[in-house]
This record gives sequence, structure tokens and C-alpha cells, in this order.
Amino acid sequence: MTDFLLSLLKWFLITPALFCIVGTVCSFIKYEAWWVRGFDFPRIQMLVLILFSACLVYFFNEYPIVRYVLWASLFIALCFHCWVIFPYSPIASKNVKNAENVTEKTLKVSILVSNVLMYNRETNKLKVLIERENPDIVFMVETDHWWADQMEYLKKEYPYHLLKPIDNTYGLLFYSKKEPTKLNFNYYVQDDVPSIVATFKLDKNSEETFDFYGIHPRPPAPKEAKTSIPRDAELVMVGKEIEKKDNPTIVAGDFNDVAWSHTSRLFRRLGNLLDPRIGRGMYSTFHADYAILRWPLDHVFHSDEFQIIEIKKLEHVGSDHFPIFINLAYIPQEKHTQEEPEVEKDDEEEAKKKLEKAHLDDTSSL
Repeated sequence: MTDFLLSLLKWFLITPALFCIVGTVCSFIKYEAWWVRGFDFPRIQMLVLILFSACLVYFFNEYPIVRYVLWASLFIALCFHCWVIFPYSPIASKNVKNAENVTEKTLKVSILVSNVLMYNRETNKLKVLIERENPDIVFMVETDHWWADQMEYLKKEYPYHLLKPIDNTYGLLFYSKKEPTKLNFNYYVQDDVPSIVATFKLDKNSEETFDFYGIHPRPPAPKEAKTSIPRDAELVMVGKEIEKKDNPTIVAGDFNDVAWSHTSRLFRRLGNLLDPRIGRGMYSTFHADYAILRWPLDHVFHSDEFQIIEIKKLEHVGSDHFPIFINLAYIPQEKHTQEEPEVEKDDEEEAKKKLEKAHLDDTSSL
């Protein structure tokens, strides 16, 4: 009996290794089930677990060939995860240049994005950050009517606003100092999940404008959506809408997706958008309370007319997300001097399939 239990324990030692291998394989599968897409998120966590699993496999001596196969598989998985997250390390090449020679005459736009957590009641922390950073645009998601009442004071300093408080965790509050020429809601996929679609003047004394999209798609999670289809479809629709325009563009919000996922990269290629975190860091915004379970869910992507003045993850505001702040300089004369995402030949076909799965077509949002 003792030998049996010892043998069983040794087989148990390889369970974490099998989990890592299966999770890595799931990264290559374009299946939309929430539990499959969930493996897109924890890349750093998988790296740590792979190293731990490799140590456990050392003690598995029942079948040496199994041990060596597991080690080889774990090494391949380790290389893959390193390859995925390497662009988000400070030693990688920057996707967006640092803006140089910025003066008072340089056209700029600063944005603060915050998923406030609808049940969070610590408004003062966020109010302090808004006052300190003084952004041109404040975009809050997961806001209900209580949050709208608490932020009523912002209307004095932010004369242009669009508010959609909803008690389903998909409410939006949008405030801007910049004058809009268009400021609307859009419901790309589901009629209870709004998005912001707007066009703003970069400066009151300038005719230059930029498009802004503020989104918070439904995540693939057991209590939200059993698949990633609604989220993927919304990202594809926004990307294709941007593709048809030729205006400077910024897309911000809680994407409920990591920047390195297949869908996020497809979205960037469709919209020809840059990721300012590449070469600078992950700026992981979720989960604010658990460092071991943290990855970047809140994003700001933009077209190549913009360069970075500043980007930073802000302090804890009582939510499960950290806010993120970005300040961009508008430098159109250097357009096409930054590394734009390369369009792949099957992108349009894949986008079409994602919309078909959501029972949408290419023009339903336009």
C-alpha cells in the first residue's frame, strides 16, 4: 500500500507540468470557450508555474522517458511565453516614440481611464487623481447612477460630457475639456453594452481633429459570457470602423483582454493602431488587490500621428483595476515613422468569421 501511495504521489508531481502544457497549447487554439481564452491572460504567472513544475518533474523517476518529454515540453512552453511577453519589457524596441521638443504650441491630448468597480464607494481617491493629473478626457467604466451622482461636480471643469450610468457593470461616464464635433453612444454587439464614439478638436484654435473610441466589451467569464465571441466581435467592429477612416484615432477602455492576445493583435492590425506600452512595460491594471494575479486589461491604443509624452499606471482607487493615464503629442509630420502593425493576409477573412459567429455583418455598426 505504501509503494502504491508513493507511486501515486510521484504521478501527482507532474500534474502542474501537464496543466502548463495544456494551457500553452490552448494559446494556439482559436476556440472561444471562456476557459480556453482564459489561458491568454496569465503569461508571467505561467512562466513561474513552468519553472516550479520543472523542479517537481525532477523527482518523478517512475519513467525517465516521461520526465525528459515533460522537460522538453516545458522548455518549449517557457520559450513561447517569453516570446509573447518580451515586447512588453523595457529592453524591447519601443512601438511609439517619445515625443521630443514638446512646447506650449504642440497639440496634445491627455486621457485618464478608470474601471471604478461599480460596487466601490471610495470616490475620493479617484477624485484626487483626477485633480492631480488634470487630464483633458476622463473615461470611467462600470459606473452606475450612484457614481454618476458622485461625479456630477466634474461637469463644471469638463463642459462636454456623455453619461450612461447602468446598473449592470457596463455603465460609462465620459468627460472632456476638448470640444466635440461628434459625441455619441454606439452598441456594437449587445444593446446593454454601450461604447463611446466621438470626434474632438485637438485645440479650440485648431481645425485638427481626432476620433475617440471608448469601449468596455463583455468579458469571457462564467457569469458574463460563456465564450469570447461578444468581446471579439466588438473589437473587430471597432477595428474595421477605424480601418475605413483616415483620421487620427485613440481607442481607450477596459478591453477585458490582454494586449498580446490573438484578438487584440488582430484588432490593432485592422485599425493600424500602435501600442505605447511595447518597449516600456506591461502597466498591468488588473487585479489591483492581488499582485500574483495581475495583467494588463485597460488599454490606450492610438494611430501613428501621436507620440508619447507620458504614460503611467496610477494608484489604487478602491477598485479591482488601477487607473491608467496617458499624455500624447500630436505630431502628424512624423506619421509612418513609427513601427505600424503588419497586416496579415487572412485578417479580413478572420474578422468576417468572428462577426458571423456574433450574427453580425460588416456594416451593422456604421
